[in-house]
Amino acid sequence: SGVINTSMSRSNRQLLRLIQMLVRGVRSGKIKLRWLIAIGVLAVGYFLLQPMLVRSLGINLPGFGDLVAGSTQTRETASTADDQTESANSPISKNKIPADKLLEEILNGNSRQVYKSAAGLRYTRGSAQGHRLKHLMAHAVDEPNRPGQHGVFDTDDPSAVVAIVDQAYLQAQTGRDTRIQNEDERIVYDVNLRQRIGYVGGQSGNRRNRPAAKHLRIVVEGDRLITAFPVNP
Repeated sequence: SGVINTSMSRSNRQLLRLIQMLVRGVRSGKIKLRWLIAIGVLAVGYFLLQPMLVRSLGINLPGFGDLVAGSTQTRETASTADDQTESANSPISKNKIPADKLLEEILNGNSRQVYKSAAGLRYTRGSAQGHRLKHLMAHAVDEPNRPGQHGVFDTDDPSAVVAIVDQAYLQAQTGRDTRIQNEDERIVYDVNLRQRIGYVGGQSGNRRNRPAAKHLRIVVEGDRLITAFPVNP
């Protein structure tokens, strides 16, 4: 008796799952209401007759668990196939350039696209170099004859420089070891990274034997980077 009750309870749950799936189909417009009624009548009839047919005919008919699982698996497989097809046919996926490749293309002058870093900073057209990424990388090389100071990164690897800026920008959002100034629509962050990231060059820095820099100055307009360079306040 206990086994029968358990089996009926499981079948009821399976029937409920199937009905819920059909109702979702009606709501989404994939199944017409009249088809839902017809399927419901057939489902209830099968639900009532399946145990009797198994006993009388001695054949193994699938239970509701098998039907629901099969239906769900088919739907998920179709959904996955649709997603893969949509992704393959998407113009975005066809035209999307990997970040490092785009970085290289911009710096080589083969692209003027917007570059978005992992931290969400956008590098756009602008500055005397024509693109903010090129302006940033101008701070990877010292200009000893430049009047005043010139902040220089210790590395000239573009990916590493962008990573340093991202690190400082994310730290600035927390306010930790950061001095903030507002200049009209721009915000200036002076972030103490507590480790050497470059030095101060230019005429002034070279006269002082290129003092080490642990701070990064970042200037942004919203999420758009204007400039970033090492400083020694």
